[in-house]
Amino acid sequence: MLLALHAALAFSQPQPTALPDLVHAVQAGETLFGLTERYTGRSDRWPLIQRHNGIADPHHLDPGTRVRIPAVLLAAAPSFATVAYVTGEARQFAAQDQRPEPLQAGARLAEGTRIEVGADGYVRLQMGDGSLVRIPANSRVRLVGVRQQEALHASETLIQLEAGRLDASAQPQRSPSSRFEIRTPLAVASVRGTEFGVALQPDTGVTGEVTQGAVDLKGLGPDAGRRGIRQQRLRAGEGARVSSTGVAGPVRKLPVAPDLAGLPSTVTDLDFVRLPLPAVPGVAAYRVRIARDEAMEQVVRNGAFGGAELQFAGLEDGNYTVGARAVDAEGLSGLESRRALRVKARPVAPLSQRPSPGEKIVGSTVEFSCTQPAGVWRFRLQVASDEAFGALRLDDEALSGCRRAAPLPPGRYFWRVASVGLTPDGSPDQGPFSASQRFEMVEPPPVPAPRVGGEDGALQIYWTAVPGFRYHVEVSRERDFAERVHDVTRSEGFLHLKDLPPGTYYVRMQAIAPEGETGAFSPAQAVRIDAVLHDAGGGTVRDGGGRPIGRQ
Repeated sequence: MLLALHAALAFSQPQPTALPDLVHAVQAGETLFGLTERYTGRSDRWPLIQRHNGIADPHHLDPGTRVRIPAVLLAAAPSFATVAYVTGEARQFAAQDQRPEPLQAGARLAEGTRIEVGADGYVRLQMGDGSLVRIPANSRVRLVGVRQQEALHASETLIQLEAGRLDASAQPQRSPSSRFEIRTPLAVASVRGTEFGVALQPDTGVTGEVTQGAVDLKGLGPDAGRRGIRQQRLRAGEGARVSSTGVAGPVRKLPVAPDLAGLPSTVTDLDFVRLPLPAVPGVAAYRVRIARDEAMEQVVRNGAFGGAELQFAGLEDGNYTVGARAVDAEGLSGLESRRALRVKARPVAPLSQRPSPGEKIVGSTVEFSCTQPAGVWRFRLQVASDEAFGALRLDDEALSGCRRAAPLPPGRYFWRVASVGLTPDGSPDQGPFSASQRFEMVEPPPVPAPRVGGEDGALQIYWTAVPGFRYHVEVSRERDFAERVHDVTRSEGFLHLKDLPPGTYYVRMQAIAPEGETGAFSPAQAVRIDAVLHDAGGGTVRDGGGRPIGRQ
């Protein structure tokens, strides 16, 4: 099916009249053979020149004689396409050479050169007549013909598009014999002084769009003219498609330039450029490019995206221009909208450490900490009660280290931190804030007030239990609780410990709220456990006053 269609896109104009002869004034020593070689590239054509001028003796020409060279015999000399700009993965194959070489700015490419542009590449060529050819990512082209005819100020540019797409700004041709053509396996775009694009679609169809000037889209497949339209005329702002059966589809208005007002003005991500894409009925995808300049000639990122968001690899800090074109279901690209974009991702934001995301902090003071990137002069810490950081509770711009303690009342908060470096002139240079993290300050559970006793040789602890709360009780022989003889959590409001060896014990406890928050420990209380006598039934032996009788 690759050869089932041949479409021609030709600039609408009358056929040129016969070109005038080139006239040469003979200089001393010049011969007809030399002039024929010089102007036609072949010395064996001298009989044609002799007959055309009625020259009697081809071996002798008088100085000053006017020799006329027919325009149809004039030879065009091989020329070059110059790589005006290249970024990303792009390589060239010289004619008949299977070994690729990196494509570099300033390189001159001869006829037969094949150019392959990778997924992150973009190439801009300048032809000999000043025309510009832009080759976006995932495209492949071949320079079929690149020639100049100095005498007639004529040029010939023939480019074969083998994959992807190609956009061109063709200069008005100074000579009727000039040609500027973009060829594909299914179509030829031949124009004079216009801006247009040609693309090979996944279903082998060919689309053409015109943004300036006019072209004729002509299908030459077996069905063209018999079962469908053979030719459509496209003007600025219009496009059409030729199917693989050779039928030119209807002329369509190109998709309108998209509204980019929803794009952020600044990107702060170090690793990626992520931008939302507007959802518009009838738009199947967007072609997007990012350039360093407003004219969109120094493109650094480009690609096509069919989802709700585009994603490119990260960029260096600086000012850029974003250009976007909507693509309809037929594959036609519309007019481009542009918007300024600033990338500010450095100095790199620190990584947050504490509080951790969603952490609940019991008490009235929170400790903030984060990593410290190399080369950072200071840090800026912000705490707010809303995620938009409109209600700031803390804004510290001069932290020498990424640590800070701050008192906060109970509530929900958000925090973020930014690195601050120095510019070459010594001015502060703040980078983007880190992603905000949420945390919560909660009131600690009330500290229990236990009643402790050591009667009958047993440790007895009582407190007022609150429904839903649990209580952590620690008993130790040491005041610092380095070693504990009893450690238990219970919901009841009492604890009895029997059979403890006589001696002094320390008791403390803390409340645990239903959500798990823990309060502070109560002050340690000391209690003395004495040895007592027990009867045969295990009961405590008491004296006449009811007091336990101790062991001697």
